[in-house]
Amino acid sequence: MCGRFAQFSLPEDLESYFDIPAGFDFPPPRYNVAPGTEMLAVRAGSDGRPAFVRLHWGLIPGWAKDRRLGYRTINARAETLAEKPAFRAAFQSRRCLIPADGFYEWKATPSGKQPYFIAHQEGRPLAFAGLWETWADRDTGEVVLSGTIIVTAANALIGQIHDRMPVILQPRDFQTWLDPTRKAVAELQELLRPCPVEQLNIHPVSTRVNRPVEDDPALIQPLSDT
Repeated sequence: MCGRFAQFSLPEDLESYFDIPAGFDFPPPRYNVAPGTEMLAVRAGSDGRPAFVRLHWGLIPGWAKDRRLGYRTINARAETLAEKPAFRAAFQSRRCLIPADGFYEWKATPSGKQPYFIAHQEGRPLAFAGLWETWADRDTGEVVLSGTIIVTAANALIGQIHDRMPVILQPRDFQTWLDPTRKAVAELQELLRPCPVEQLNIHPVSTRVNRPVEDDPALIQPLSDT
């Protein structure tokens, strides 16, 4: 699964990486994005080009009676997207990318769970595959844009600490994934594979990340440096 991640790249770097013009109101840097909070994402705009958007982390389908369903939908399994009622409609036409500067995973040890931070070897952003939805509160009329991060089987590196990992898409696949007119399940599923091992590095970090209120650059530093 993916239960915590970081988003701290400079706006100009994200604009360049995702080929999006300047002008979006970016949220502040985050080093401990937690479920139920806001996350930055990229989706197809009304003109078909990629555009930034803010999403509530925890997908709320349009048919949901209330927003509490979002607590159970922070992740979506790649293998069953086309089948699960909460995800199949979004999988067809509301796909997105979630920029990340790395994510956390925990390894069970005799002394407790040890968190690790996983990031790109070259320090550039990662792009998680995601889905987004629009939900309207029947009582207040509030409209909520929400999203989920798609997870798949872990590659050999992440498999040392956990059996699942977020789907990390390559830049060559961004356009295909975001295009709402691309609906062939087999074509889309082919993109949802584990990231190559050689693109990632991993190191243990402080257990401070276990607390959602903790949010500072020291969280991603190797344990020996903290």
